[in-house]
Amino acid sequence: MPHPIHALDSFFYTSMGVYAFQSQCEMLAELGYNGITVSAWGGQPYTDLSLLPTVKARHGLDVAALYCVLHEGRNDALLRRILETVDGVELIELAVQTSRNGQAAILRSIASLLRVAERRGLRIALYPHFHHVTQTTTEVVQICAQFDHPQLGASFNGYHWYAAQEGELDQRLAAMQPWLMHAVLSGSAVSPLGWGQVATMEPPDRGELDNFAVVAALNRAGYTGSIGVLGWDYAGDVYAKLERSLQAMRGIDQRLGTASPDMLRLLSL
Repeated sequence: MPHPIHALDSFFYTSMGVYAFQSQCEMLAELGYNGITVSAWGGQPYTDLSLLPTVKARHGLDVAALYCVLHEGRNDALLRRILETVDGVELIELAVQTSRNGQAAILRSIASLLRVAERRGLRIALYPHFHHVTQTTTEVVQICAQFDHPQLGASFNGYHWYAAQEGELDQRLAAMQPWLMHAVLSGSAVSPLGWGQVATMEPPDRGELDNFAVVAALNRAGYTGSIGVLGWDYAGDVYAKLERSLQAMRGIDQRLGTASPDMLRLLSL
């Protein structure tokens, strides 16, 4: 079955400013995307979050996730307030970028957010992010296993897996499988000119990273949910990059649907 495809709102951050949320949704709906991930960042979103409940009715799009960034010891209360009040979204992607007080305090912060999630029927997917406190899939899986909570899971980001040079894709996804809630992909090439002086972020058919192989591995891991396209740092004509990215992802799904078992075995990297 083809995966629904959503775009992260970071597509719409350009050197000339940020597109209005209405324009973001109109572009995505016109092109045929299934949804959008909206970023609340550390608690100062560019988007008015009160608009989220209107997105489905107005544009036919799902709000795939709300992306939040935890700076433990600095914005814990601000993120709790967002989770207490946000409507129109069910999945919270949570990246842990910095910590003042260490691992035990991070776990207490996650526990506090989980209590809100329990009350409000939300799920939290920990988001491994290169150069953050939780930067690898292994670290995220360890936290999920420690909590063993039905509303806490993990998001797989192909770019950050690649930039962190974790390797062993099938093994990483197998370890994530009990908690895998979401996936985000991007094209990329190892380069000092890329993000963090490590790797570029590009449309999914560009660069060295083989997203055909990555989607095949997600399928082998049993993932059937929506796949997001990162969009960050893609630059240039936003509409053209969105169109190109969606065509690439639809093409991958189509080719995987007709791939022979022998071809897929070759992809077991």
